[in-house]
Amino acid sequence: MAAESQAKRMEESQQLQFVREKLLAFQKKMIGDVEQRMSCLIQDVMLDIQQQQLRQQFDNSTDRTSAGNGNIWHNRQPQTANGKSAESDISDSPNLQSDAAAQNETTPASKQHNNEKEKQQQQQKQQRRGLPDKVFAFRESYLTALLQVEHMRTIYNIFYTILVLFFLNVICYDYFVEGHINFAFDTFNGGLKRLHYVMGIWLLEHIFVLLLFYAFRGWAIMRAKLQTHNSLQRFWSHSSLIMYISAQLVFGYVSTSLCLKLNLPFVSACVLLLESTRLLMKMHAFVRYNAARVLAGKLKTDNEPCPAPMPSLQSYVYFLFAPTLIYRDSYPRTTHIRWKFALCRLLEMVAVAFLYAFIHERHIHEHFHLFGKEPMGASQLIVKLFGMMLPSAIIFLCGFYMILHSWLNFTSELLRFGDRMFYKDWWTSHTYDTYYRNWNVVVHDWLYEYVYKDCYKYICKGSKTASSLLVFMISALVHEQVLGFALQMFFPVMFVFFGVVGVALVFLMRRAPKTLGNIFLWFSLILGNGMLISLYAMEYYAKRNCELSYKHWTDYVTPALWRCYH
Repeated sequence: MAAESQAKRMEESQQLQFVREKLLAFQKKMIGDVEQRMSCLIQDVMLDIQQQQLRQQFDNSTDRTSAGNGNIWHNRQPQTANGKSAESDISDSPNLQSDAAAQNETTPASKQHNNEKEKQQQQQKQQRRGLPDKVFAFRESYLTALLQVEHMRTIYNIFYTILVLFFLNVICYDYFVEGHINFAFDTFNGGLKRLHYVMGIWLLEHIFVLLLFYAFRGWAIMRAKLQTHNSLQRFWSHSSLIMYISAQLVFGYVSTSLCLKLNLPFVSACVLLLESTRLLMKMHAFVRYNAARVLAGKLKTDNEPCPAPMPSLQSYVYFLFAPTLIYRDSYPRTTHIRWKFALCRLLEMVAVAFLYAFIHERHIHEHFHLFGKEPMGASQLIVKLFGMMLPSAIIFLCGFYMILHSWLNFTSELLRFGDRMFYKDWWTSHTYDTYYRNWNVVVHDWLYEYVYKDCYKYICKGSKTASSLLVFMISALVHEQVLGFALQMFFPVMFVFFGVVGVALVFLMRRAPKTLGNIFLWFSLILGNGMLISLYAMEYYAKRNCELSYKHWTDYVTPALWRCYH
């Protein structure tokens, strides 16, 4: 009996142990499921909060009238007529209170006279309110912030998938049709030919730009020594100004003439011309910003003005490579470099470069390489133009992404440059003036700060329309100069599209409804870029395929595509 009872107890204990193990396993599984669900819920809540914050930021950024200094997407800081911001006017309120106390002690007649005088001064100050200044702040690019949202990230992944499928299509076509895989290396070899000459010229240009710093310092020191001799000081400043303008003209002339003398291909010529234009804009920004401080006799810092003749060479060198065209002695800097982020931007640029090469081989060269040899009528021309609409749209969008997002974010990350607002939400624009302001903020800031404001203050005397037209003409001429010398032909289609049609659309679309305006904007951008790339391709291949004679000056300005068929 004792043995049976002991066996029974052992069996019961084994059953209890089995039940206990099952309960522990169930408890562990339940705890794991609860933890997983809680983790998912926390992630969903955090993602909803982040998306709500981003939505509020972008909603505030679209409200142009109510944008304030607290909005990270706000690019300007209002100025009063005396050059102070609104914040400095508010900080002067103790002085206004002391003036009011002094007025209370005066007689009623003088008090009335002072009140009238103060009202007149306030009215004049409001009428002469200055244009806002560029402000720098810590902020990411629009797409960097948008891609933190899961839905936008999915669209980004879809584009990556389409890009991979396009590459596979090209590889399969090369292998099964051509018999070998090319990877568009012929296009790269032809476009980047003589790139070592470009690098040598680039180094010499940077030596010239560094010499400008010491030349400007010499002008400032000599001007300070001639302070007691007004006539000599004025002669020295005017002579230095003439030398500076001459140096800028020579700098631009040498870079453009070298494209013709070295017979640079299109890509190498674009690299040289765009880099030369960037350095010209950098030099003018440095001289224009610091010349005003030298003429004022003091260096204005963020806290208060203090006497100082020139900024440091370190600030100047950092500015030369920083992804901005607006000079400041210092910029917002990040604490560290995100190497993974920088590598992703670099790989994106490489992928877009290969995509451009494939588009050139599969579409541009395929459509137009026989232009000038084959018969061309209205029907054939229309088919070619519409066949280039979709590839031109891809070139337009990928060019924006590669230069204004990938390249500028890549250089910003390496230099720890904090302000990444290189563009705004131009894709939501329903007017062309909003599109031009938001498309390329880097160049727009330079045109606004050093062309528009100076023209508004000193040349056009308060006329915003005339100042805007001058900005458009300068921008259109520079765009045409880069394309014309890179392709080595006179064919001012870019100037007409940008400086004439673009300006007309600015005034025509100002009162357009938002939905219809945005649709028309995208329609005109896709149509315009398709026509632009098609016309330049026709002209380029017509000059190569047609044996044209140049006996009169009109032969140089008449388009080759016209002379080929007429």
